[in-house]
Amino acid sequence: MEKYRATPNLNVMKIFAIGLSRTGTTSLTTAIELLSYKCKHFPQYNYISGNVEILNRELQNYDFLSDTPVALDYKRLDKLCKNSKFIYTTRDIDEWIISCKNFKRFSSDFAAEPSILYLRKNLYGTECFDEEKFRIAYMKHHEDVMSYFKNRKSDLLSINLCRGQGWSELCSFLECSVPKYLFPWLNENVNSP
Repeated sequence: MEKYRATPNLNVMKIFAIGLSRTGTTSLTTAIELLSYKCKHFPQYNYISGNVEILNRELQNYDFLSDTPVALDYKRLDKLCKNSKFIYTTRDIDEWIISCKNFKRFSSDFAAEPSILYLRKNLYGTECFDEEKFRIAYMKHHEDVMSYFKNRKSDLLSINLCRGQGWSELCSFLECSVPKYLFPWLNENVNSP
């Protein structure tokens, strides 16, 4: 149970990254931090009536949230945090499958916490890597995001960091200056664990 029940300031714009794991969420989080936003990769959450809900304190304490819990809770976050921006990181599905397959944390040998396994079951339909279920989940999530934001193009940036998109697209979307340093592409190797 959440002990700290601070009410988030809903008048301050929040940014939510709603791409799946292994689509550049770590690189995006680092880039957003370099733009001076207060960021949290993989925020804390609760299950409320079987649904993932990001904790209020995470909304209160951070400007930007990313990774699996956010991908599962983005519609509620959109209703709760008016005027927020959403960044959907994408990746070629075949590259994404290879990356997921080689990611040790998706392996059945990896001892993940029950709450993490439940997140995966909700998002991917399985607790560990299963190529068919992951493909279906990727396509379903993609279609869901595109459908949800189809009439709100100014609220969603779809970006493929793995294909070299970076500062130009991100800074244009957030209406800020492009930094003078290189975009922080992390975990670049598709086959890396």
